[in-house]
Order: sequence, then C-alpha cells, then structure tokens
Amino acid sequence: MRIAVVAGPYIPVPPLAYGGTEAIIHHQINGLKEAGHTPILLGPGDSTAECEVIPTCEQSIYFPLSRKNLKQHQKLVEGINRQTKKQLSRLVSSIDIIHSHGFDLSSFSDFPGITTIHGPIDLNGLGYYLKRRKLLYVTVSKNQQEALPLLNYIGTVYNGEDPRKFTLVQQPDDYVSFLGRFDREKNPHLAIQLAISLGIKIKLAGKIDYQAEGYFDEAIRPYLKHPLVEFLGEIGFKEKIELLSHARCNLHPTGFREPFGLDVLEAAYCGTPTLAIDRGSMPELIEDGRTGILVEDFVEGYHQIEQCFAMDRKYISTRAKTLFNYTNMTAGYIEIYNRILRAYPERTMTRHTAWRRLPQIQTQLGLTPPIRQEALSSAKKPVA
Repeated sequence: MRIAVVAGPYIPVPPLAYGGTEAIIHHQINGLKEAGHTPILLGPGDSTAECEVIPTCEQSIYFPLSRKNLKQHQKLVEGINRQTKKQLSRLVSSIDIIHSHGFDLSSFSDFPGITTIHGPIDLNGLGYYLKRRKLLYVTVSKNQQEALPLLNYIGTVYNGEDPRKFTLVQQPDDYVSFLGRFDREKNPHLAIQLAISLGIKIKLAGKIDYQAEGYFDEAIRPYLKHPLVEFLGEIGFKEKIELLSHARCNLHPTGFREPFGLDVLEAAYCGTPTLAIDRGSMPELIEDGRTGILVEDFVEGYHQIEQCFAMDRKYISTRAKTLFNYTNMTAGYIEIYNRILRAYPERTMTRHTAWRRLPQIQTQLGLTPPIRQEALSSAKKPVA
C-alpha cells in the first residue's frame, strides 16, 4: 500500500525534543516500511523521516509562547492547511489511503482515509467533531471514545515506540520524575508538592508554551529555588531516557481526560513505575499495583507511593515492551487500512456518488451511522 501520512505543521518528524504525536508518526512510518508498505509524509520541511517527505511548510512553526500571538499563529496554520489540501489533492491518484494525524479530511471524504485523534475531545472541540462526524476515526485509547460516542470510530490503536532504544535500570537513583507540558492539564506543581512532602528530590522536564502562560510563574517558579527541585527544561531523547530510567517513580498528576500519556509508557520501558491520577487512559496503560498505582489525588498518592518503590522493574519493562510497541501499533493500523479498502467502492466514483454510498460503507465497517444520526437529532429536541 501507498499511504499518505499527514502530520501537523508544528513540530518536525521525528521531533528534536518534545513532540509525542510526531514521535508516534515517526515510528508508524518505520513500521509501515518494515511491513513492506510505502508511507509518504506530508509535514514540515525540516522533518527527517526516512521516507518521501512532501513539505507543507518550509520549517516547523511550533506553538507560540504567548497567547497574544495565537491569532497570528492560527492564520499561519490556516494557510498551511490550504497548501496541504492542494498537495494532497495532487497526490490521491497515486496512493491507496490517507492517514491524518489531525488534518481535516472533510474535503477527502470520497477517498479512503482515517483520522487518529491524539488529543482530548473537550467542550471547545465538540463542535469541530460533530460537524465532521461522517469521517472515520481511530483513537489511541478506548477512554477517548466515551467523550463523544457519536463519532464513527473504526478502532483503537495504542501508541507504541521502539522499546530497544530504552534502557532498563533496576537500581534507580533517589529521585522521582515528571515529564510533560507545564500547564494546568498536566499539573506538575502537584508532583513538586508531593516530592517535597515526601522529602525526596524531583527532576522535571518538558515543554513550555502559551498554555503555561501565567501558570508557570504562579505555580512552578516559586519552587525552583527549593533544594529538592531540579528543573531541566525541554530535553532531547537521550536526556529523557536518562531522566526516566533512573527515577524511582514517574509522577503523572493529570488534570484532564488524558488520551494516552507517552511518559507513562516511556517510563515503563525503562522499568520505572508511575503514580498517576486515575483519569482518562491511565487504567489502560497501568496495571494497578504491578506497574504503577492509580489514585484519586496525590494526597492519596502520598500514602501509596511506597508501593511503587517496591515494584518489580523488570516486570514493568517486559510488560510495556510486549504490549505497547511500534510493531503492534503498525499492525493495528494496517488491519484498519485493509478493512477500509475492502469496504470502499471503486476509486473512480464521483464525490456525489461517494456521499450516497457513505452509509453503506459505514454499515460494512460495522458503524451503523443511521442510529447515531437519529440519536444526535433526538438529543437536540427539547423535552416536552
């Protein structure tokens, strides 16, 4: 198969530092090549993925550091999306399927394609997805689908990386770690407070952008002079492995419906357990009591974390590497591609014909769209 893999314009593939989605796209491309397929990446021009790259912009545009630059940044994104649409239109005659990692495929609904939802489905994005509910979606955890059951979900494919690049450390150093964005969704201040309460050192690393505006100065900066707090900033891959593999425990105080949580997986590759708030995908990634502890909050976590320190780090690593790896992830996507291609009508159909055939295609895929459409209509009717 020839697969057009569409990435966002924000971060190169693979990422130089922070970039969970871009890391997954990188591993997906490698997995597709190893399976004998031909991926073609549409993404930033500074991407170095080992496949044909069709630049959607010269360089990655990243996210602004301040909210005052958001409007200008969004205009830039819209221009890049128009360019991506043109490039994809020229490409469809030579590919079998489109795999979007966030790009809007509404204009390509007459062509086989899926969209992987990497982020949370929240109230701000609800309208976006409801307008595009005829498209086919894949989630990276089953929990994501519970937020908006009306979409056409064709499956769940868990993220996976290359476990061979992560080192198992069975005798960790005396610190805990936090890896992620510095904002109110990830709540690193709770990790800092827990570590200080326990009297144990914490090392923190991750990205700061406009979502951290205000939060970082209010909730994080006051702790940076504390002797138990070491702030590493945004780090590269080798530094990330060093951080996670030598930590006694990884802290994940998520404050939202976490779609996946790559730091949990990467820590587990290294044998490091995670203490996590029991939200979103965490129960799907963590075997409670064996590879980490799920708690309602970090007050409970204060009393439970000792269990993490005593866990079998070899078991944690083996389980993660077996269940969540890029080979399994790629196989899951290939199975979905084949299901879609078997269900889709001939590629020579017109767009009008495709829309008429869409309910039939969705029924073949087991999606029963008429019921979902009726449910949506009923939900809008006022109660008498």
